[in-house]
Amino acid sequence: MLEYPVDIQEKLGMDQVMQLVRAKCRSEYGLEFLNKVKPSSRADDINKWLDQTNEMVKALTSGDDLPSRDFQDLRTFLKKIKVKGTFLQGEDFSQLRSLLTLLYDWTQYVKKHQETYPELCSLTYGFIADKALIAEIEEIVDERGVVRDTASPELASIRAMLIQKEKAVRTAINKVLRKAIQDKLTDEDSSVTIRDGRLVIPLKAEHKRRIQGFVHDESATGQTVYLEPTEALQLNNEVRELQYQEKREIARILTRLTDLVRESMDDLEKGSFFIGLLDFIHAKASFALQIEGVKPEITKNPQVKWYNARHPLLWLAHEATGKPTVPLSLELSRQENRILVISGPNAGGKSVALKSVGLIQYLFQCGFLVPVSEASTFGVFRNIFLDIGDTQSLENDLSTYSSHLTSMRYFQEMSDRNTLFLIDEFGTGTEPQFGGAIAESILGQLNQRKSFGVITTHYQNLKKFAENNEGVVNGAMKYDVGALEPLFELEVGKPGSSFAFEIAKKIGLPKNIIEDAKGMVGTSQVDYEHLLNALEKERGKYEKLTKKLEKDEKDVVSIKKDYENLREMLQEEQKRLIKEAKQDAKRIVEEANKRIENTIRGIKESKADKEKTKKLREGLDRYKDNQNKAIEKATAKKKTEEVKIGDSVTIEGQDTSGEVMNVKGKQAQVRFGNIISFIDLKKLKKASVSHQKQEKQRSRKLGGVNLVEKMTQFNAEVDVRGMRAEEALMKVDEYIDSALLLGTDQVRIIHGKGHGILRDVIRTHLKGHNSIGSAVDEHVEMGGSGITLVTFR
Repeated sequence: MLEYPVDIQEKLGMDQVMQLVRAKCRSEYGLEFLNKVKPSSRADDINKWLDQTNEMVKALTSGDDLPSRDFQDLRTFLKKIKVKGTFLQGEDFSQLRSLLTLLYDWTQYVKKHQETYPELCSLTYGFIADKALIAEIEEIVDERGVVRDTASPELASIRAMLIQKEKAVRTAINKVLRKAIQDKLTDEDSSVTIRDGRLVIPLKAEHKRRIQGFVHDESATGQTVYLEPTEALQLNNEVRELQYQEKREIARILTRLTDLVRESMDDLEKGSFFIGLLDFIHAKASFALQIEGVKPEITKNPQVKWYNARHPLLWLAHEATGKPTVPLSLELSRQENRILVISGPNAGGKSVALKSVGLIQYLFQCGFLVPVSEASTFGVFRNIFLDIGDTQSLENDLSTYSSHLTSMRYFQEMSDRNTLFLIDEFGTGTEPQFGGAIAESILGQLNQRKSFGVITTHYQNLKKFAENNEGVVNGAMKYDVGALEPLFELEVGKPGSSFAFEIAKKIGLPKNIIEDAKGMVGTSQVDYEHLLNALEKERGKYEKLTKKLEKDEKDVVSIKKDYENLREMLQEEQKRLIKEAKQDAKRIVEEANKRIENTIRGIKESKADKEKTKKLREGLDRYKDNQNKAIEKATAKKKTEEVKIGDSVTIEGQDTSGEVMNVKGKQAQVRFGNIISFIDLKKLKKASVSHQKQEKQRSRKLGGVNLVEKMTQFNAEVDVRGMRAEEALMKVDEYIDSALLLGTDQVRIIHGKGHGILRDVIRTHLKGHNSIGSAVDEHVEMGGSGITLVTFR
């Protein structure tokens, strides 16, 4: 792959990224892999590197009990045993055992989860991680690096004899020491010590000839000598000889153990490569988690289709200070626009946008996970060219412009349809009239070569070139015209204004100077700037109107839905009342007929006896009177419950209450929540005080609509795992609307842990809901950061 210039990494900030990743490497081998990182133009290689890193991210976030990640360089020990006859020390074997255990555990882990980590598993092919060698080392050397007594029968025997002899020596010397203390030849607090590896006793120098023996040392003042008594001399010699035997036996044991390691040299060298590469991949994965990097969609052809891309270094800096980072969304393709011309005011974010494109694409082609939405698509470029002047000065001299022209010549000669070029402040460094013309000509050549690119400029001729030529599109960094503050948001499809006169006015430059400057520029140029400013203001106004219309449309849909529910409820209620009335009428008629038949039967049976007939007629009359009284009572109740404007009423047979807005003839205009409807007065009754309080509290949640069926079907949690951000937000919005309509106090949104991207997107979105009081992690035992607990106000 071709890069330009040679210091492109420093200019893009890739060197800073490398420094962050370098700090995460644990071994020299891992650093060697990192130092060899170069961008590739082979999609297969990039895909493999991304898969390796993405699989390590999955492992780190899986919650599994992973093997040790203390990756060290195994080659350090292998180099020591290259020469036959050399051997490793006990401490070396202790460290080697830890590394071999790490190697074995990681190979077994990725093989066990081969379906989840196929790329990492493929790295284990071609060598054997020998557990038998680990067991052999553990049997010989303990965790402190000391050769065990059981390493050989000879060593066990030597050490047993050594213990006996050392005990005999100490006994003999202690006896001499006690006698010396008794004879006042040494201090009472004196004790046996060691000099030149032999046990000795301290004596006052003037008494050194009182005890036979060999003087090994004396104190700095010369007042004390350290003497080995004759009684212990031979025993000490025997101890020294046993120590020499112990060393020779240990050397023999370690040599044999080293030979075993040497037999597995080929596998260990490949295993060393695996550990170093794993260290490198682990460092990249740790960095990906830090910047919330993901693996995007990949295509072999050059393409930029990014959503919510963030400059990783800027994002980390803002995260540390609590500042927000405005993401970048951009699309460049052969089918539509290949070159983006970004314009706008100074310090508006043009250069940051250009650097973001360069650094993120460079990271991607180096095999790093990138901080974008997973829905993004990345193409592969064979060439990446950069011309950016980071040095800010009052004037650009000739050498600076010559440097830019040298870069442009290289771009013009080497660019093709697989090239991505990035040019900051295109055309500056010389007189604008000539610099703009040369820049326009170069841009035309690059466009003819079908190259891809992003440039930043203030030149009007380049903005007009983008408007009039296919394959090139304008872009503007959004600007708050009212506050005269940059929004750092890229808008593709229109040129940006420098807002030079507006900024000058804001900082207090005299009005006459500004007007004089406008006259120098010319009316056409000023009119063009005014047009851009006016368009910016109109755009802002229409954006607000569009948002308001979308909200109003949503409200209308909600009200329509509520109205339909209420209408359906009233129709069902009407059917129920008619059915009940018919049943009551049928019952009354049947009972009346039954009484009449009983009366007639009674008269016949009494053979028309006057007294009996009279009593039967009186009973029938009483039943009739009772029915009339019941009707009169019901009618009187209706009259006493005359409905007035402002009353809280309910529909007979329903719990939902509403407020009477108006009374027209036999109908009342009643408002149920957001819905106003006309109801027959005879179907209404005043709500009790207790019912009004309950319904008032409930209506705040239900909008005055009886939605019992919806409440029974409502689930207190929604699962959006596996969804893309846009799809998840749509589902969350629908769910929150239903929860608010049904009066739910608290709900749970299951989004999973992963990298935390979906969680942050959802929570940021929820902050815009006025009805939401809080959105926090669920309790650790209930799902922790994988679930957002939403509490309504």
